[in-house]
Amino acid sequence: MSTAPPTRSSASRSSASRSAATTNTSTPSGVKGTRTTGPAGTPSPTVQLDSAEFATGHYVDRLFPDDASLEGVDVAAENLRRRLQVVTQDIRQLLRAQSNDNNKQQAQSLEATKAAIGELYTRISEMKAKARTSERMVLDITQDIKSLDSAKRNLTHTTTTMKRLQMLIGAVGQLRHLKEQSKYYEASQLLLAIGGLREGFAGFGRVRQIAALHESADGLQRGLASQAFQEVERGFDSQGMLVGDARVMRDACLCAQASLGDEQRDKFVAFYCDLQLRAYSAIFQINDDVSQLENISRRYAWLRRILRNYSDDHAAVFPEQWRVGEALSRRFSEATRDQLGEIMATREDISVEHLMSALADTLAFEAQCNKKFAIVAKSPAGDQSSSELHVYEDSGEPAVTFTGAISCAFEPYMSIFIRGERAKFDEMIRKFQREPVSIDNDPSLSVLASSTDLLYQFRESLRQCASLSTGQPMVDLSQVFSQCLCNYARDVLVHKLPRITSSSTTALDDLKNICLIVNTADYCASVVGQLEQKVVEKVGSEFKDKVSFTACRDALLTSINTSIRALVAGVETMCEPAFAALTQVPWQSLQMV
Repeated sequence: MSTAPPTRSSASRSSASRSAATTNTSTPSGVKGTRTTGPAGTPSPTVQLDSAEFATGHYVDRLFPDDASLEGVDVAAENLRRRLQVVTQDIRQLLRAQSNDNNKQQAQSLEATKAAIGELYTRISEMKAKARTSERMVLDITQDIKSLDSAKRNLTHTTTTMKRLQMLIGAVGQLRHLKEQSKYYEASQLLLAIGGLREGFAGFGRVRQIAALHESADGLQRGLASQAFQEVERGFDSQGMLVGDARVMRDACLCAQASLGDEQRDKFVAFYCDLQLRAYSAIFQINDDVSQLENISRRYAWLRRILRNYSDDHAAVFPEQWRVGEALSRRFSEATRDQLGEIMATREDISVEHLMSALADTLAFEAQCNKKFAIVAKSPAGDQSSSELHVYEDSGEPAVTFTGAISCAFEPYMSIFIRGERAKFDEMIRKFQREPVSIDNDPSLSVLASSTDLLYQFRESLRQCASLSTGQPMVDLSQVFSQCLCNYARDVLVHKLPRITSSSTTALDDLKNICLIVNTADYCASVVGQLEQKVVEKVGSEFKDKVSFTACRDALLTSINTSIRALVAGVETMCEPAFAALTQVPWQSLQMV
């Protein structure tokens, strides 16, 4: 833009601009159909405002290209305000028109949606009606099928029941015929079949004919069991010897078990055991010499002979699964236990030797029975604290061990063994007390030989007691050990301590003896712990807390202290004359020592 003074030509251009602005003012901006081109063919301001490529700076430069054109600023601004009002009014009209159109379209859409929903509801109702109709048709069809199925099932069950009833009637009649002919094996097989058939008629107890058939079958079973038992009874004479046919008797046993089950089996086994043990009761009577403890081995020899006779001659009579030999041994054990208990209760002069010998034979017999009938101990898996279970080695079924079956009768009388051991130990201690220490003074020994002898007897007594009983008798024996060690410490060790005087000629030997006694007491005190541990390992778990050697351990420690004090006193006594002589020496007159 030039700053020179305006010339004539510039004045003319200013006049033209004002006339143009006047012309634009007279024509509203933004109305189509107005000027579309400006001077020199440039786009009109209206077209520029409507353009998407509108630039404000260029627009202003075109409106006011020079200083003279600035005179029309107010007019241009007014035109723009009017144009803004017109555009705003047009926008409002367009918005109102569009809103009215939208409302009409929404109303139309809502009506169309309602119509579609109504049509859909109608179709769904029609489908539900058709579904109910189809369901009724299916129910009618399935009801007929169910009725036919029930009829078929009932007809099949009735046919099967009638066949079973026919078979049961025939089996009962055949069983009656077999009973009359004493065909026990065939009858036992038929009884199993009858049992299976009768299970199918468990709910027909109210039918009179079937109830009568059951009663008939029960009567035949009882009759067969009684007839089979009589057959077995006739097969043995009064001495228990086999006189009948072993095969027929075995079939009779099977038939009896098939008739009445385990109850009838127990009856047969009890009969045989009573028959065989009848002679045992007659031979071994309480007041006879052969029944006393010193002859107990004869009882077991008698049973071994009976079992051998059973294995050779009678085993073919009874089924193997009945374990008749084991049952006979158990009945023998019960009778022997009761009789031995009565014998020991009435006798007052039972010797320890006879008691221990009888108990040892009994324990050996029980072990032999466990081995013969394959009864083994089995610890429960994962539980070391539980007691052992016993099973049959061949089948793994639970079993009852023979251990303790007879030996339990000796348990109340083990005090005789304990008293005998106590008397033996007391006699040994009295003997040790009478012997001088010089007898034990062996240069190769560091302790008194009497201590090793006593502890050796303890070990032998413990071993013997463990083989007989691991209950209260072993606890009592441990108390005997403790008391005897206390007596040994007091009556032997402390009692043998010499009194050393200044005039004694054997003072040095006496000191050696005291040292030997100290070593002996210390050795015994160390062995006591091992002995206590050994007893705890062997005794039953419920008696472990009752084992204690504290008293004898304290007595041995006391004897050690007493011996050491005697040793110190002896040394002081031996050194006393030399110390007295030293006091008489004129040390002040001596120049050299």
